[in-house]
Amino acid sequence: MEGKKAVITGSASGFGKETALLFAREGAEISLLDINAESAQKVATEIAKIGGRAHVMQVDVSEEESVKSAFSQALEQMHTVDILINCAGYGRSSRIQDLTLEQWRRLIDVNMTGTFLCCREIIPHMVERQCGKIVNLASICAQTGRMVAVDYAGSKSGIVGITRALALQVAADGINVNAIAPGPVVTPLFEKNYTTEQMNSLLSTIPFKRKGTPTDIANLLLFLSSDESGWITGEVIAINGGAFIG
Repeated sequence: MEGKKAVITGSASGFGKETALLFAREGAEISLLDINAESAQKVATEIAKIGGRAHVMQVDVSEEESVKSAFSQALEQMHTVDILINCAGYGRSSRIQDLTLEQWRRLIDVNMTGTFLCCREIIPHMVERQCGKIVNLASICAQTGRMVAVDYAGSKSGIVGITRALALQVAADGINVNAIAPGPVVTPLFEKNYTTEQMNSLLSTIPFKRKGTPTDIANLLLFLSSDESGWITGEVIAINGGAFIG
């Protein structure tokens, strides 16, 4: 990552925070994009303490003008962007009959539309440079049935489609587009949206006798953002402790 410039959305906590810290330790300069600028600034302070460089931009990824502004600032600060990691998003666990249309639209806007807007904003820059890495966050629930809300599952399935179509469109421009599909990983967001019973039920599907961690996720994101993954594109890589075989 030495000398690379990365934009990471949802970087104030969870997967995004852990990925930002790992990338910084590996030598990348980071633009931290998050709706919670105060928490993102704390991550930037942590990065500065380990000798890294980070910039904070507040963004609501579901809002077009907010995304445009944040990416404009990122390019102004770093001059180039080599890597985009789309971690921004949220989830919940509820029955379809308990979901309102407003709740459906809001989650789809953040998770799926947010991924689309961020990809669309950076693609012209990467095409101009004829290189770039984009990694999106899908989920195990986009690959197999899970006890999650249908809005969350739908949004993550949409991200799979966006990833594969975009990868095909920009491969000739030297841009790799992939997604990862995490299984249950205990993060503040996970603990907020699931009861203890639901968490235990999901974690019981993992053959490994341990929970997934944000570090597990960050390590895969690091590989897919590196030069070593140069011949991988359009893939949705499962990272779930063997949940498919359990």
